[in-house]
Amino acid sequence: MRLKRVLGALAAGVLAIAFASAGALAQAAPQGNDPVVKSSPRGLQVTLPVKVKYMDAMGGYYLQGPVEVYKIANKNPEVLEPLVKSGETVTIEARASGDLLTIQTINGKKYEGKTLPASK
Repeated sequence: MRLKRVLGALAAGVLAIAFASAGALAQAAPQGNDPVVKSSPRGLQVTLPVKVKYMDAMGGYYLQGPVEVYKIANKNPEVLEPLVKSGETVTIEARASGDLLTIQTINGKKYEGKTLPASK
């Protein structure tokens, strides 16, 4: 009998808290205080020293960083091929999403990648 009373009181308390918080959450925000949502590009902005390399097994051109290998999302052979041949280390600024980089600049110069044709 005593257990039923305790459980009933506990259930009544939980319901009271649930109704009170539901009412507080249902209130609309005052006019003029709308939240500002800024869209940001996906991925993390990174600056890395890398060497541009080419290997068919890697899907073509890729970047060899000091610690990691990165795939290039926006490959432009006209720009990347001379860097492969020179073997020099370049500084890139890119958007990273996992091991995939979308290059924005190479050695401070704007990089225009080419969109690959859709595979059939």
